[in-house]
Amino acid sequence: MKKITICSFVLIFLIISSCESKYKFWDISKFKIDKNALEDYEEIKLLYSSRGPDDNEYLNYYIHLVVVSQKTGDTVNILTTIQNEITTEDKDKVFNFFNEDNIVTKRFHMDIENHQEFNIEDEDFEKMELKKIDKVARDPKFDYIADNNYPTIIGTIGVFEPNTE
Repeated sequence: MKKITICSFVLIFLIISSCESKYKFWDISKFKIDKNALEDYEEIKLLYSSRGPDDNEYLNYYIHLVVVSQKTGDTVNILTTIQNEITTEDKDKVFNFFNEDNIVTKRFHMDIENHQEFNIEDEDFEKMELKKIDKVARDPKFDYIADNNYPTIIGTIGVFEPNTE
């Protein structure tokens, strides 16, 4: 009976320790925010995404991206709130950066709990400020990429397809 109890405790310990999240968090103060690091709609290529421990529905943290500007060749950190569902097939894809004043960024950085229904054409939507977030998700396995001194900007990435009509 004693062996069964010990084995049960060991098994429970292993299960609990294997469930521990691989993600840790940095305080946002670690990053050098530079609102001019990228221009709105600037083309970028993605080098790294920290992802996060969940879908970040409540905007509890930023997801950390490391990108290269296709205009200047500069490497820049982007802090965003959405998981972009990026895969290895996207490694050569060119994305666009949307700054914090862009409607795309505002839509994905909006604190849903503190706002009523909105209309993206509403004047109030343009005046809306982004939710204040003070931590950034990190996967310590990739600190050799993520722990850097590049300028940092808050925004979103996606693919801009101008309306040709």
